[in-house]
Amino acid sequence: MLEIKNAAQDLKYLLDRDYNKKTSLNLIVNHYKLNDKQRNFLQRYVFSEKDIKLHKSRLFSIEKIAGKDIIIDGYNVLITVEAILNKKELVRGMDGFLRDTSAIFSKYIFDKNTKKALKRIILTLKEYKPRFVLFIFDSQISHSGELTGYVRHKLNESGLNGNARTSRSADKEIVDLNEITMTSDSIIIEKVDGAVDIGSVIYEK
Repeated sequence: MLEIKNAAQDLKYLLDRDYNKKTSLNLIVNHYKLNDKQRNFLQRYVFSEKDIKLHKSRLFSIEKIAGKDIIIDGYNVLITVEAILNKKELVRGMDGFLRDTSAIFSKYIFDKNTKKALKRIILTLKEYKPRFVLFIFDSQISHSGELTGYVRHKLNESGLNGNARTSRSADKEIVDLNEITMTSDSIIIEKVDGAVDIGSVIYEK
């Protein structure tokens, strides 16, 4: 544990001096001889003071979605909520956003866990009454089309006004739309006007 604490301090020191995150992370991981799990933790936990302030300035309370159009970073949110429901390892980053540490994105499987997580997400959305929700999924991931159809069906069944679609450039499309966005992806957080950490809302309940 002390090893990870020291590694996090060293990484933050470099990031605060504007060193590239990927390069700095590689250096720290090699220096401390960390495994993939520890690397994933550091990547999601450690941010520079500049980025911490930026991310916190983008963070919106979920109450603000009432009557608004919402974009949902599909896989990011589903993976986080699945981790919460299955009591997998999570980390609250220095920026306050809750993230999973599994790094399973490209190997994501649409299964019963997906359905449980989607049910919880839809119930949470209904509680806060957005005007419209749009789930966007990366089309490169296997079974994205099938998942998108399932999400549409469940939205319609729930009475929640919304849609789901796939995109070959999901992050770019989400950023270009620039509505209130549900995500914990730092790249998106930094480029949209407002981000909601729905994972934290569900975790705290």
